[in-house]
Amino acid sequence: MKKLVLSALFTLGLLTNSFAGSVGITLSNADINSSVKDDVDSNGTTDTTKSLSNDVTFASIFFEKEVNDNLSFGLDFIPFEAEFESRSTTQASIKTAGTSTSGTNKGTADVSRHLTFYLQPQKEITGGLKVFGTLGLVRADVESLVQSVSSTNKTVDQSLDGTKLGLGLKKETGFGFVRLEYSETDYDEISATTSNNTKVTADIDTEILALSVARNF
Repeated sequence: MKKLVLSALFTLGLLTNSFAGSVGITLSNADINSSVKDDVDSNGTTDTTKSLSNDVTFASIFFEKEVNDNLSFGLDFIPFEAEFESRSTTQASIKTAGTSTSGTNKGTADVSRHLTFYLQPQKEITGGLKVFGTLGLVRADVESLVQSVSSTNKTVDQSLDGTKLGLGLKKETGFGFVRLEYSETDYDEISATTSNNTKVTADIDTEILALSVARNF
């Protein structure tokens, strides 16, 4: 994570003297959809699947540079930690020799250091109004706490990677620009296995409507 941040900042810094830049803030409303699968005993068979949805509003800061009239690139950072509320599923586990256990699977996740490096090809429509697309690479740190049917807990720290695609309108102003964007981010699956061999896998996608205001320097 540190290497990605430093590399991106170094690249942007090298271009500071060559291209105009902007610093801004973004207010986003996100619909976070996740599919959580439980594999009791990690035997490769999904025992339960649960679809979850969260509606979240958050702010981020970004630094952006314009390469030319038709291309910009930037770095967006969410300086807050987000906690996904605890979710649970009732599960029966068939063990060896006919022994079974039953109980509740629970999971929580804390997401921090959410970083997006993006490219934005753009085309002016009229009078400083531009239409643009966004292609971004996303990385965040995730700390997951999983409690299995036998009440064993496990905390797992891992990176969450994803790809962002977006479309929007950008209006240049006297101080910088205002931007409205709709985007979707598809994250890679993350998983954790508890000490009693229960594997929990989550597949996360987001749909985001965002309003940004930036100032040129």
